[in-house]
Amino acid sequence: MADSAGRSRLSSSLLAIMQVIACLSFALTATLLPGAASPAMAQVKAPAKSNLKPIVKAPLHADPSDTVADELNAKWQKANGVIAGSPKKEEARLQTVSLQRSPSSDWGERLVSHARKHLGTPYRRGGISPATGFDCSGFVYYLYGAVFQQRIPRMPDDMAREGISVARSDLKIGDLVFFGSGTNFTHVGIYIGNDSFIHATHPGSPVQITHLDSDYYRQRYVTAVRLAPP
Repeated sequence: MADSAGRSRLSSSLLAIMQVIACLSFALTATLLPGAASPAMAQVKAPAKSNLKPIVKAPLHADPSDTVADELNAKWQKANGVIAGSPKKEEARLQTVSLQRSPSSDWGERLVSHARKHLGTPYRRGGISPATGFDCSGFVYYLYGAVFQQRIPRMPDDMAREGISVARSDLKIGDLVFFGSGTNFTHVGIYIGNDSFIHATHPGSPVQITHLDSDYYRQRYVTAVRLAPP
């Protein structure tokens, strides 16, 4: 019986030793192979790029006012032989060049379609060419010449006087929308439908489409006119 008890104690000791060896072996494997570790020891992976939220840049609060409007107007008058204070020549300056045919009913769509081709064109003070850039009124001035072969006034105030006043609720594609304060127009664009307009914005931004109810322009909307080709 003593011999049997001794063998039993020896077997128990060997089993305990084997269990310790097994635990040590598992711990060593977990250390050398991170992928085999328990969930609590698993490495935390960085979130996929597709799940990262893009950094939203603060909007550019630049004033789109054409601060050199008077200088541009003076240069335009000089280039076109207009003498300030001369009623007859001033009237001739504002007179549009008649087309050889009556305008079609889709003149607004044609104007906007051509305007869209210049999305992304950089802003340039005094600019009236897609090769070098546009300012707000220069963009409109260029488009009437390119689409209708029509010369219209260069500056926003004069453009507004040439057109027929239109309520915002009656806006149609091709109408000119003006922004500023009171009777002082500092910005002009072309209505494209869906309460949006296309325009040459301000230094640092290209020709783009903006909603009339965007923060800046909603507060500065003044009026709109319809300047249909003759």
